[in-house]
Formats: sequence, C-alpha cells, structure tokens
Amino acid sequence: MTSSKTANAKLTAGQPSKPLRTKAVSIGADCACLSVRKATRAVTQLYDKHLSRVDIRITQFTLLNAIAAFETISIHDLATELVIDRTTLTRNLKPLIKAGWVQSEVNDKDARVRDLTLTTDGVERLEKAIPYWEKAQAEFVGKIGMPLWMDFAANLAAVDKTLYPGKRPSDTKFRRAARGGGKSF
Repeated sequence: MTSSKTANAKLTAGQPSKPLRTKAVSIGADCACLSVRKATRAVTQLYDKHLSRVDIRITQFTLLNAIAAFETISIHDLATELVIDRTTLTRNLKPLIKAGWVQSEVNDKDARVRDLTLTTDGVERLEKAIPYWEKAQAEFVGKIGMPLWMDFAANLAAVDKTLYPGKRPSDTKFRRAARGGGKSF
C-alpha cells in the first residue's frame, strides 16, 4: 500500500459505526458538562470582548475581584471559594503577580500558608475593569432577559452547592455582610 492509501485506510477503518454516531449525537445533546462548557465559552467570549479594552480577561478579573472582596485570602481559601484546584489557581495567579497586581506573602501565623492581596496597581486595574464588566453584565442580561438571568443564577447556585457542598470562606463573609458586619463577595 502507498502511504496515501494507508492513511485513507486508517481514516476509513476509524470511522464510527452508526450506533456510535447516534450515541455521540445523543451525548452531545444531553451531556450537562458539554452544555455548561459550551455556554461558559460563549459567556466568557462576551465578557472578554468588553474587558479587552482594559487589557484583562474575565479569568483575571474574577481573581482580582475575589481577592478584593476578601482583602486578604490564602491560596487554599481562594481555590476553595472559586472551586478550582490549587495548581490551576497558582498558574493563573502567576501573570497577575508578575504584572504587579497581586502580592503573595507568607502568612504571619503559618509559614506554610501564602496570603494574597491586591497591590495598588491591582486595585487600580480592577477599578478600571469594573465599568467594562458592568457593560458585559448588562449585555448578557439584556440578551437573555432579567427573569431568565435570575432563574439561571439561582439554578447555578443550587447546582454549585449540590455538586460542591463544602463550606467556603464566603459562607461566613456573606452571613456577616447580611447582618451589616462586613463586605460581601
């Protein structure tokens, strides 16, 4: 066999059967994870479009915003709060630290713990980004409608709590804020 015939034979031999294709179509239509990831990519693109005007992505904005809400938060607690593994969080924090927006310091009470705070530049970057986040949020809500957004937000929170029922740092912070005793996240 020539190399092109070999390549064609491999392609033909690897074609899924009709039952497999049918199952793949069904999974594509019914899989919760695929649907959520597809929607997430669409929403991310919308927010990134707006935030690009201040040279920041929604993933970076999310980290800056979360750190600002807590003022100081450990890497472990931030990972728990955002439901992200520490390795991924550390990788995502590196450009923010390098840009001088986030400071990582050893915790005063436990040298094994790293605490995160925003720098002055980080606060300024977040303040510049918030109006663009607000525009993205308004566009998103405008496109899907406020009633759908309210239902969607409640359903997302319920799914989050069901799949990740652990206690988070904001659980305490939210209760304090609701009583007027602190900032909310």
